[in-house]
Amino acid sequence: MKRFLAALLLCTGCILQFGPSPVRAVVDPLAVPNNKFGVHILDTTELAPAAALVNSHGGDWGYVTIPLRSDDRDAVKWRQFFITARNLHLIPIIRLATYVDADTWVAPTPYDLVDFANFLNDMPWPTKNRYVILFNEPNHAQEWGGQVAPDAYARLLVDAHDIFKSRSSDFFLLTAGLDMSAPDSQSSQNALEFYRRMSQTVPDWYASVDGLSFHAYPNPGFSGSPFSTSSTGITSYKYEQQYLKSLGYSGKPAFITETGTINNNGNFYTPAFTNVWTDNNLVAVTPFLLFAGAGPFSQFSLLDLGHQPTPNYRDLVDLPKSAGSPLLSDLSPSVFNTGQPATSAPPPPVTTSLWDQLLRLVNLKQPYLNIGDTSVSVEISDTDATRTHGLSDRPSLPADHGMLFIFPSPMPLSFWMKDMHFPLDFVWINRGRIVELNTDVPPPTQTHGVPLVINPANFADWVLEVNAGFIVQHHVAVGDTVALVWK
Repeated sequence: MKRFLAALLLCTGCILQFGPSPVRAVVDPLAVPNNKFGVHILDTTELAPAAALVNSHGGDWGYVTIPLRSDDRDAVKWRQFFITARNLHLIPIIRLATYVDADTWVAPTPYDLVDFANFLNDMPWPTKNRYVILFNEPNHAQEWGGQVAPDAYARLLVDAHDIFKSRSSDFFLLTAGLDMSAPDSQSSQNALEFYRRMSQTVPDWYASVDGLSFHAYPNPGFSGSPFSTSSTGITSYKYEQQYLKSLGYSGKPAFITETGTINNNGNFYTPAFTNVWTDNNLVAVTPFLLFAGAGPFSQFSLLDLGHQPTPNYRDLVDLPKSAGSPLLSDLSPSVFNTGQPATSAPPPPVTTSLWDQLLRLVNLKQPYLNIGDTSVSVEISDTDATRTHGLSDRPSLPADHGMLFIFPSPMPLSFWMKDMHFPLDFVWINRGRIVELNTDVPPPTQTHGVPLVINPANFADWVLEVNAGFIVQHHVAVGDTVALVWK
């Protein structure tokens, strides 16, 4: 494996000194204020409701765990994910995954590690630490190409250290969470035995990772008591750490990246967070799952099919949280702050409460944009699909109504009047302040069938489209501040 890996890395233009050197996290995540609350999501578009949960009740900079599959490396989509995470004060934990072949996850290779490392190294991570989980429950054969292979997984950790750290020392590598309830059988292996065999094959595998990932479900049946001290319950991670210590390994930061109950009575997370998950080395707890839809994980879902909060969601959201203060990425000045510098005093922050974001998600309130003494009801357009379609093909727009286009960060924008049937006013907004205005932009029927293109001179992160005449009627001016509210 080492000879093969050396040739592989040489082909990709990397020169490495092989063998795991002692690994130190660039930043100890517990050396700064830390909000250990997080949540597991499955889709990159779920960041706003995730932030509404993990940053509620005094929280800030909570965590979000999300899988990244080898067949889902869409650079545009994931770049927007990382930028949005920064804007919403979320710390990503990326769990690597391959793809399914005949109901079994294909076993990863060093080639996969190289591809993942190159892809993630190009992403605008919001924090200095780049948290990466190296796959999932390899003590199940179904998760590893149909075989239980602790020796192969141990060697993969060493390879991952060499590959990821050669790209950036900011990568914070985490072991895969093991299933502590798995028996010794042809298709699975007891988690502690899996650790033993890893260490028997590669004694120094432990030096290749920065932290440990655990799956601490309330077994048996994902429905055990949060007060149980069983080795297969929510204290299972304590048994794992103790066993690793018996093998001669020192402590490392711990992350519970999966947990959750199918008992949706709202009596699980409060005792778990208050009485159990209190260890000094515990960085994050990311329950599985924010929204499962009608899929196989629906019993774990914190939001129901209508995106309504379940009792377990309310249990979590009501827990007091702390404001984290992680060291931010060095990329922040050029990637996340691309707008023009503020003149004189900086504009007021354009934020809404995280609870309001949730209310918007479940359609309990109507969004309005306040501009001075004027309030306009708005439709939110914040996805590629809705932004592309906009107000096209509509016959009209009600008075004092508009569409608010929201982008992940300030950027140069171009809008056009394709398929529009009535004239518009455009209000260009950057960080809560109007930076430019366009009035009475005609539809193609008034421009010989050729849609006009509007190219503002200023960067913007929000754009408001309203009926022509709105700007003049309501005395809207450059420099006015705006605020998005739900009522």
